[in-house]
This record gives sequence, C-alpha cells and structure tokens, in this order.
Amino acid sequence: MTEIKDKVETDIFIDNKKPLFEVSKDDSDEKNPVYMVGIDEDISKDIVIDFDDVKTAFCKKFHKSYKVFKSADALLYSEVKNKLIFVEFKNGKVKEVKTKLKDSLLVFSNIVDVDLKFCRKYLEYIVVYNYEKNKQYVEQEKDKYRKEEQNKSQSLSREYIEGFVKPLFRLAKDEIILWDLELMQDICVSAVHTYNVDEFVKYYSKNCTK
Repeated sequence: MTEIKDKVETDIFIDNKKPLFEVSKDDSDEKNPVYMVGIDEDISKDIVIDFDDVKTAFCKKFHKSYKVFKSADALLYSEVKNKLIFVEFKNGKVKEVKTKLKDSLLVFSNIVDVDLKFCRKYLEYIVVYNYEKNKQYVEQEKDKYRKEEQNKSQSLSREYIEGFVKPLFRLAKDEIILWDLELMQDICVSAVHTYNVDEFVKYYSKNCTK
C-alpha cells in the first residue's frame, strides 16, 4: 500500500503543502476570502498537497509561467482506498473542471513518471461546489436523473419489479456526477465525484483521515 503514497513523497510535493482549509480558499474577492472547508471543521488543519503550487513549481523548472497549465487545488492520499485524489474547490460558477483534471494529470504523470494506465487505476477526482450558487443547475440535473430512473423502472414488468428490482432501487444510492464529468471516469481516473461541501467533508472524514 505504501507504493502509491510514496509517489508523492518527493521534494516538489513535500515542499508544497498547506492546511486543507487554506487550499479550499476562494480569494477572488481579496477583501472577503471564503474558505469552503471552514476553519471550525475537524479536518480543516489536515495537511494536504497544494497542487496549484506544485504546478507553479513544475513550470518554474522550465522557466515558464504557471499559466501554461490549469490545475486542481489539492492532492490527497486516501489510506482507506490506497488512492491519490485530486480535489478542485469551486465556490462560484463551475467551469474548466475537465481541463483542470487533464492538465493536472499531465503535470503529475511527468513528475512521478507514470502513464495514464496508472492514473486510471490509482487516482480519483472530486469537484467540491457551492450548492447555493449552483442550485438551479444541480436541481435540474437531479430531476433529470430521477425521471430517467423512473422511466427505467416503468419499462420493466410489474412482476419483475415487485419480485426483485424494487428492493434494489430502495437500496441503491447512485451518485449523480455533474458537469458531464462522468466522461473522465474510467479513462482518465478511476472515479469522479461532484460533492457539495457537506458531502465532501463526509467523504474526506471517511476516507482520508487517519
């Protein structure tokens, strides 16, 4: 299990770490910064890799601007899953999240000398969004998902549903992946998640704390 964690034990990762609440900061309004992971959260001071800073350091080695690549905000290691997880925090409008993942994978794979096959197996991607600022879109997507599931269930025979499928529907808790990010799953990374802040905190507390 240590082999995956060892990938991020080199200097460029070790030298670019911050508390989780810091990498979750939206400083687009310098006078009123917003920490998506609040300082009062138990996980807020956990030390994670600031992947924006890693990207900047990587570009500097080639005497290039950090603007060459987009990048995810953080890189985490999950001992529970034995996986590395890119996290992008979006306090405002969610955009460029596919590009941020692809560019992050390019930088990461060059630093640690792995290929896309490795990333597909050992990396995940999470976009953490502000629910209130994306409420209309999120609820539209959830309604669309519910209708699709309802249509699927109605297409099955009543006997089959009553005998077998209905219990499964009751137990199923399928995640809805937003912003078409399911396209990136199983080809770029092993899994993609789109979570509001509360959902992310629960995921992190379950999978990333020691």
